Amino acid sequence: MKRFFLLIQVLAILTPVTIFFGYIILDEGDQFTAEHYMITGLSALPFVIAMLVKFLMAGVDKNSD
Repeated sequence: MKRFFLLIQVLAILTPVTIFFGYIILDEGDQFTAEHYMITGLSALPFVIAMLVKFLMAGVDKNSD
């Protein structure tokens, strides 16, 4: 389960980074608009959700004595 959450975290953190650099490449280095920043910020939402699920699931796999 730990490797699964690690995979989800890596994929979720790559999303905003990819979108950020994608905008730079597609706009050929022009200035970002407010929409660029909004979409880049909103694309970080999957990472926040993945971290929340990891926090909520912490301790589920442990054996209860």
